Amino acid sequence: MAMNAFNPLEATKRLQAAGIARRQAEAIASEINTSTDDLVTKDYFKRELDAALDRVTIRLSIITVAVISLACTVLGTLLSN
Repeated sequence: MAMNAFNPLEATKRLQAAGIARRQAEAIASEINTSTDDLVTKDYFKRELDAALDRVTIRLSIITVAVISLACTVLGTLLSN
């Protein structure tokens, strides 16, 4: 699904180099890493959206056919009387 490009080890090193204590740097990097776990790529999002749109299109097509069939049945019944 999602690909996390965040490297917490490198982030910790950069934070330490900027003067942040090691434990704080690790905590910050860990929180950022956790919060980015659910991110998705544009390609993944587009595939999922396209699949959802396909399902909706199929459902709408089925509903349209059912309504047309019902209308033809009602019209046929009315014209036969």
